[in-house]
Amino acid sequence: MDSVGVNVIETAALGRTFQLGMLYDCRKDALVPGITLWDKEQLQQSIRHHPQINTDFNITASDSIEEKYHLLNIDGNLKLNILSGLINVRGAAKYLSDTKKSFKQQRLTLHYHSTTKFEELTMNHLDSGNIAHYEVFDNDTATHVVTAVLYGANACFVFDREVASDEDRNTVEGEVKAAFDKLKGISVGAQIDLSLNDKQKTAVKKMSCTFYGDFQLPSNPTSFEDALRVFADLPKLLGENRELAVPLKVWLYPLDKLHSHAAKLQKDISIGLIKNVESVFENLSTIEMKCSDLLKDTPSLAFAGFCDKIMHMKQNCHIYKLSFMEKLGSLLPKIHGDIEKEMALIELLHDHEECPFRGRDLEKWMKGKEQESVIIKTLLRQLIDFGATVEENLDESLMDLEVENVISYTFTSFEWPDVLLSKQKAFLSPSTKGNNSEDAPDFKQKTGFTSDIKKNMKSNLKIFKKLIKSKTCKPAKFIVASKEIKNNPGSCIILYENGSGEATCFTPPLKPACPVTEQIIGHSVVLKVSPTCPATEELRLLYKIKEEKDWKSQSVLQSHDTVNLTDLSPDTEYEMKYTAVGKLNYTVDSDVIHLTVIDKKLIDATESVLEKLNLIETKCSKLMQENSAVTFSAIHGKIQDMMRYCQFYKQDLNNRIKSMIKSIQACEKDISALTDLLQAHGESPFNKSNLMKWITVKDEESNSVDKFLQQLCDSGAEVNNNLDTFLSDIKVKNLVCYTFSSLDLPDDLLSDQEHFLNPSIMRRNSEKKPYAVSQTWFTGSIREKMREHLEIFQKLMFLHGDVESVKFLVTSKEHTIHPGSCILLYENGSDEATCLSPPLKPACPVIEQISGHSVVLKVPSTCPATEELRLLYKMKEEKDWKSQSVLQSHDTVTLIDLSPDTEYEMKYTAVGKLNYTVDSDVIHLRVIDKKLIDATESVLRKTKLD
Repeated sequence: MDSVGVNVIETAALGRTFQLGMLYDCRKDALVPGITLWDKEQLQQSIRHHPQINTDFNITASDSIEEKYHLLNIDGNLKLNILSGLINVRGAAKYLSDTKKSFKQQRLTLHYHSTTKFEELTMNHLDSGNIAHYEVFDNDTATHVVTAVLYGANACFVFDREVASDEDRNTVEGEVKAAFDKLKGISVGAQIDLSLNDKQKTAVKKMSCTFYGDFQLPSNPTSFEDALRVFADLPKLLGENRELAVPLKVWLYPLDKLHSHAAKLQKDISIGLIKNVESVFENLSTIEMKCSDLLKDTPSLAFAGFCDKIMHMKQNCHIYKLSFMEKLGSLLPKIHGDIEKEMALIELLHDHEECPFRGRDLEKWMKGKEQESVIIKTLLRQLIDFGATVEENLDESLMDLEVENVISYTFTSFEWPDVLLSKQKAFLSPSTKGNNSEDAPDFKQKTGFTSDIKKNMKSNLKIFKKLIKSKTCKPAKFIVASKEIKNNPGSCIILYENGSGEATCFTPPLKPACPVTEQIIGHSVVLKVSPTCPATEELRLLYKIKEEKDWKSQSVLQSHDTVNLTDLSPDTEYEMKYTAVGKLNYTVDSDVIHLTVIDKKLIDATESVLEKLNLIETKCSKLMQENSAVTFSAIHGKIQDMMRYCQFYKQDLNNRIKSMIKSIQACEKDISALTDLLQAHGESPFNKSNLMKWITVKDEESNSVDKFLQQLCDSGAEVNNNLDTFLSDIKVKNLVCYTFSSLDLPDDLLSDQEHFLNPSIMRRNSEKKPYAVSQTWFTGSIREKMREHLEIFQKLMFLHGDVESVKFLVTSKEHTIHPGSCILLYENGSDEATCLSPPLKPACPVIEQISGHSVVLKVPSTCPATEELRLLYKMKEEKDWKSQSVLQSHDTVTLIDLSPDTEYEMKYTAVGKLNYTVDSDVIHLRVIDKKLIDATESVLRKTKLD
């Protein structure tokens, strides 16, 4: 109802028989028949007529309460009174109660609206002096009088299109749009084109039509084409003079404006509350419609437990809606009449929000059921596709002699109690109605299937499918059923074995752990056997060559910790897995591992490499215990470095070999990777050839140094590299050192090894080719030189061994120009060493002249190391030599007073540092008696004279 100005109310007729002068109670929105303010004759004299011809139409695809009431131009309190059932509508207004039965329904509504005339009472007639029946103002039956009426007619054509579940949604929407476009093309007042093209005929073929109107039709249209024909004839159906028009809208004048004692409309309901009430009805209708859809869907048709809950929800909502309408219908007149305040309606809405029919609870519950329905339908479709049947009579299958096992995919949660339905039942029950404030639900039931339940249902579906496809399950019948099982929410697989009626919940074996390689020996592999679950009746090991299709099987004793697999082909990739076998031979496979057995020759080659490195370490350990290594840190350091480098390299190589073998066995790398690793080792400074040659060289060097060292020590020399003690001793004038001069020489192989282990270290000789072959400094010529030095050293010790001022030591110091060894001399307390060089062997004496008892000998040239030259002589028979100093600046030396007829031995001796002497070869000489010489000369002279 709408207020016009200050006093008059404008309201829709809604098919009711309004006439001018009739009384109306706005508190109830009801006509008051049989009572009037004026006589009939008096009334007829005061009516004015106005033609008001107008026609229009609207099209809508919405079916909401708001849109439908808007289409018929109804709002405010009138809408509320219709919703509460206070007004019984007729004619076209019956369209308001036509709601869609399903969300799978596509709906279009064509609304036709036509007006013909307008009638009203004159203002003079409303003068209080013209009222004939004043008693009306005292009986409190009416609040208003009808003072104007607009006549015409409404019509609503409702077109519905049912959408099947297997229809394409886009196709249906396209058809509805084509029908909509056809209706939009209708022009009011023009000749209507009733023809349809092929596309339009296809579009409207499945559309039904329901007619609601203020017209009397010979027959109601049922199809789209029928509706168009009726629509075209509607203007004619008003009569030639439009005498069949009905009241569409009336204007009501308040009686309290005519007489102060008259009843009056005290209160209108606020727009906000009207919207809230409308929302309650809309929500309840939506839930009923969704329930209707679910009841027609496969899950409800297949399972009574699921269907019952949907049915109960629909019934509960319908009952509650009627109850709410009744309360609302009782309350509204009291509010309009100011008997109750608007707060009463607020409390009614508050009670609704506290009851188990509030919108958010219903929506949550319905969303859960819709989700369940989709999941169940999806599962059912797949189960039926697999070959299962929905079975209601289990006994029929159990009694079938041809069926040995019955296997049922069983939905277990349909019969579970529903919290919201239970609260609704308690709320609607007369015995508990008075306590519903105490039972006001805080609905916390989890609706729909949880993620865990969905996961379980999908898992059971996979198991069920596998059982159906298994050839070992025959003869068996596979069914789908519903049974409440609290311990298995969602679903489970129930097994009736060997015709027994006793049900057991089928539990498949758990997925076994994948095989773990314990050991690979030759062409055999030992695999670890992990514990199995109780559902595992047998455990098998399956294996095959990767390229093969069929698996080979080997039974596994679950009581054993390992299983052996023999006779595997080398250098071949295998796939292996465990399979757990449960009831009905249901199998669950472990993850597959990939394994390659490496050829034993290649394994032996890697072991040989490591053994060689171990051998080198052992030899190094022994060499470090030799006297030479203990004595000289240079020897010890090199051997220790070799041992340390080999240990580092071996540890790294061993780790890489193990990792490589593991990767190859797991088929992560190719066997060539191990071959490449061994090849890289062969090209490294740790290869067998380099190491064996180095250790052989060091062994030879160590033995040689040991022998020299032993002779030196036996001669009385002291091994001591700390010279400061002796150089600081004032008693020691001369310090003589037999010095090993090549022990500290850089070792090329060790340098290469260090660089190999740590590439960041610069090589000693960056231009040198890597991985040089070891060469010994102890060559034959060096050995001879060292022997000479040993003899010289021993001779010096013999000469000065008892002299306290001369000390003899054995040391090590690098001297590249004296490879092998040298004799270092620290003279007269000096810390500057000179390399002692012995004099060269002088030439033997050469006779220049013999005169009497004297002999003149030639003086030979001497070397720089000769500090003094002496002539030694003696009679042959004598032991001791006599010495005569020789001036090296003279060419000759004369030896006198020699005994005649006596044989002499003569030699030069070169004297060097520390009186070290070197003798020439000995000559023999005889001096003839002068008398005999003279006699011979006399004979010769006489002979010459003769």
